[in-house]
Amino acid sequence: MGLFPLAAMRTDVGVVRERNEDTAHVDERGRFVIVCDGMGGHGAGDVASQMAVELVKNAMEEEAALFAAYALDPTAEGRTLLAAQMRRAVEHANRVVFERSEREAELHQMGSTLELVAICGQEAFIAHVGDSRTYLVRNGKVAQLTVDHTVAETMRRAGTINAEEARVSPMRSVLSNAIGVTPTVTVELLRIELKPGDRLLVCSDGLHDYFSREELGTHVVTGELDEALARMIEHARNAGGHDNITGVLIEARARPTGTNPPLPAVDAFDEEPTNPVSMPHDTAVPSPIGGMSDESISHIIDYTLRESSRPYEPGNGN
Repeated sequence: MGLFPLAAMRTDVGVVRERNEDTAHVDERGRFVIVCDGMGGHGAGDVASQMAVELVKNAMEEEAALFAAYALDPTAEGRTLLAAQMRRAVEHANRVVFERSEREAELHQMGSTLELVAICGQEAFIAHVGDSRTYLVRNGKVAQLTVDHTVAETMRRAGTINAEEARVSPMRSVLSNAIGVTPTVTVELLRIELKPGDRLLVCSDGLHDYFSREELGTHVVTGELDEALARMIEHARNAGGHDNITGVLIEARARPTGTNPPLPAVDAFDEEPTNPVSMPHDTAVPSPIGGMSDESISHIIDYTLRESSRPYEPGNGN
């Protein structure tokens, strides 16, 4: 049995923001989806997210034959090629957005998160930058597949603060890795085997911030894809809607293929945190926060503290 994806996408400006700086794209053939959450004052955030989506979309379309070939004959070599192509696409988008921000003063320090999910045969490949997220929901269980590229999460993983402190820290809004902020970007690449009935949620922080993991699981599996997204966006708006809200929901459905060889099992739920397979990466690429200049970090922190995109929570200083 092979798989084919169905997808639905919704985006909403939210309750507080005047402009929607999120941008999303769903490939009409279901091959890939992109979600970007822009940042930067004076309209620069929507420019960054739109540019990133368009550049990555074009790159993915140019390599459609490579992905189609892998779906028919998945090999280790093909897997490496796909990962390299996705990395190149994201790195190219980063470079183009950064160069424009350097040329045009009104766009200086614009940036964006980026989630790219490609469905290929029985697998999903994920390229991740920033704090938008990809979740997998299978048989009622929810796995957060990506790790937020924020200063608070970096501190939590280093043991400087615990999970609860990270959840309420002002640094939870400070990206340590983003498209267009510096000349280079760290691209986190993951791969996971899909099963019929799996649903993937790809979303900006304006959506995932208003749900616990268990709540996400309940909403994602209830009803048709578009109906589920509509309910989730309405919930986020009713809970505060302090940021733009964007989600893409994908369902893997079965279809007979006849010749596809079996793939090694990857169980996303065998431990906490989850363990999708990390794709190979260039060790010369700097770590997210290490690759940023002091000036860039200072600018993002200053901007974030003035205009946090996180929901307001009683007692956390907002």
